[in-house]
Amino acid sequence: MNPDHASLFAAARDHADTLARHRLVLYAGANLPSPEVSAATAPGLGAMPAMGPSFDKEQPGTEMVSRFEVAVREEACALFGAAWAEPRLPSATLCNLAVFHAFARPGDLMLAPGAAHGGHLSQRRGGTPELAGLACAELPFDATGLCLDTAGAARMVEQRRPRLVMLGRSVMVRPDDIAEVVAAARAVGATTVFDASHVAGLIAGGTYPNPLSQGVDVLVTSTYKTLPGMPHGLVLGRDPAQGEALARLLDARFLANYNAALLPPLLRLLVAMRTGAAAYAARIVANTAALASACRQRGLPVIAPEAGHTHQFLIPIDPDVEPRALIATLAASGVIVGLCPDITRPGRTALRVGTQFLATLGLGALAMEEVAGLLAALLTGPEGVSPRTVAGDVPARIAALLAR
Repeated sequence: MNPDHASLFAAARDHADTLARHRLVLYAGANLPSPEVSAATAPGLGAMPAMGPSFDKEQPGTEMVSRFEVAVREEACALFGAAWAEPRLPSATLCNLAVFHAFARPGDLMLAPGAAHGGHLSQRRGGTPELAGLACAELPFDATGLCLDTAGAARMVEQRRPRLVMLGRSVMVRPDDIAEVVAAARAVGATTVFDASHVAGLIAGGTYPNPLSQGVDVLVTSTYKTLPGMPHGLVLGRDPAQGEALARLLDARFLANYNAALLPPLLRLLVAMRTGAAAYAARIVANTAALASACRQRGLPVIAPEAGHTHQFLIPIDPDVEPRALIATLAASGVIVGLCPDITRPGRTALRVGTQFLATLGLGALAMEEVAGLLAALLTGPEGVSPRTVAGDVPARIAALLAR
């Protein structure tokens, strides 16, 4: 074996342990599956294609795949209060693309969050919707309230009469009030879609309002952010007829095959969340509130609500600092954090700090004082942060924190 390859394989084997013991992972779009979830991967289920509906597949010997498909659908529906679930797509981005094709036609209008407000590339103008030929217009945002401009969005729906209304964003520091928007969409015959990729675990645990119970038609999510699973996608909904329409599209035009080996870990995750989601989500939200408060006390600028937290908050970056260089500097000290738009100041960039990975490791609100101290050792600036020049003991402090 090439020695470089051998060392690469060894590093890959150790990477989960590195993240859990030697890195302060504050990346808002990451998580670490439990050993039970990871161990449930079943390579044999992906050894041959399993094309078509459950128990009506083209290939023989695929009954077990069908049984897992049905079991995952049942658990997902029970966890999220849905009438149907589609578990065969590998990511939320592809889930969104499939939804666009299933419930709209090229040239149709979709109202969606803008990039400056935290809209993901799979939701917004210039991104995945254009692969389906959709025209996108941006929903209004309340920068002061840090959330969707509900009244303005409802008026926009009434005036523009779109085919689709996309709700939810990658950057959500507090819940949006969507009831008025959903009602307006229903009145004009629009289908509402909520991308819950970042808050699905909070929805399951009851700390974020369930969009389906608020009347949203379709919920899309990934499974590795506030859901501590392996990368996968789920689509859920309220109307079984829409679920059937999506499944017909997937079988006829979208899915030749998928990796069924990932169904068992997805099922294991959903079963675990049925019993543990409430405590887990509460720990995440408590961590976010405690960390945001502790960072403020140390003089760091924080973009977060006073109450009603999610798993993330923002720290604005000094406009004279190159954002990617800043996160590279943080990573060199062992702090893994990502970037996003500063939703309060157009054209500015922020660090997006997530607490769900630490919650998965078992760290609670009391540990957030030390996390804030580590951030304050690396960052400085009352309005927008830049890197401090000396922070040599941070890696050792991270290892000590994670060894508790």
